[in-house]
Amino acid sequence: MRISIAAVLLVVLIIPCLLHGTADAVRRPTSMPLFPAIFSFGDSYADTGNFVRLISSIPFGSPPYGETFFGHPTGRVCNGCLVVDFVAAAVGLPFVPPYLAEGQNFSTGANFAVIGATALDLAYYQRQNITTVPPFNTSLSVQLGWFEHLRPSLGNATARGLIQHGTRRIVVPWNVPMGCLPVILTLYASPDPSDYDHYGCLHEFNRLARYHNEQLRSQVQALRSRHPRVAIAFADYYQPVLEFLTPPALFGEITIQHNIQGFNGSTTLVVCCGAGAGGGRYNYSVAAGCGRPGAATACADPSAAVNWDGIHVTEAAYGDIAEAWLRGPSAEPPIFER
Repeated sequence: MRISIAAVLLVVLIIPCLLHGTADAVRRPTSMPLFPAIFSFGDSYADTGNFVRLISSIPFGSPPYGETFFGHPTGRVCNGCLVVDFVAAAVGLPFVPPYLAEGQNFSTGANFAVIGATALDLAYYQRQNITTVPPFNTSLSVQLGWFEHLRPSLGNATARGLIQHGTRRIVVPWNVPMGCLPVILTLYASPDPSDYDHYGCLHEFNRLARYHNEQLRSQVQALRSRHPRVAIAFADYYQPVLEFLTPPALFGEITIQHNIQGFNGSTTLVVCCGAGAGGGRYNYSVAAGCGRPGAATACADPSAAVNWDGIHVTEAAYGDIAEAWLRGPSAEPPIFER
């Protein structure tokens, strides 16, 4: 069985204004924004509500998605906020609105990300007879086309800052360790213990993710050479997620400062919102996924869980990752670095 776990394609384009200073915390916005706008492109790790406006009758638009922060589903594939939400709050901006939502104010940015979006156009997958991607084209080129369509309405100051003046900052995230996702661990379970690492993740899938990240780094470094005035940052999902799987006794030795409550070290590979009694070792089932009728409710304390629905992490994990992107060490250079 094939499953499409797209590379985390989030690209956040931030246009700095001539302000100085730093934010004190991810959840504490500054009185004046450090950046005037954020434009986000990507897939389900960044979508703040576009996919649910393309297809309304999907699990992502049903409870318990969104329950922790918003109190209702928003189209985010999470129990609350995503990295892009934490970044916006930290730099003093409102949450980045989805492009396909009607009546939105895009003067401080827009989110073009769509669940299931790919880097390549849909036609490529159709030629390869790959049918596990969504049947509509929301690839990166399509999202960039949406941005071009929106650009004339952004207003002179924003458009000039983006196209003609000021420093541009682009944040390009790496892929997550796919071999640690409960969906992969369930569908590709192996009877051979040597197929797993000491985290309990599948070696081969993590090797693929690392290869992708190495190729992405090479391409970004080439872009840096061609565009030295553009601040292009690597942003790491891979290592932070592995560190969340580290036994709690080792948290003091790792590089990421974890949230105050801490993750439950005995369930780091277990889905919070999953299949319940029928979910097996990882509480995951394709037939009874989060938000589907008959699926189990979310775990009692999502803030102690790493994985939300088998593919995506929880708000607590996203918050830690965002902090590491903003201040380091998981972004190169950190977003707050001038």
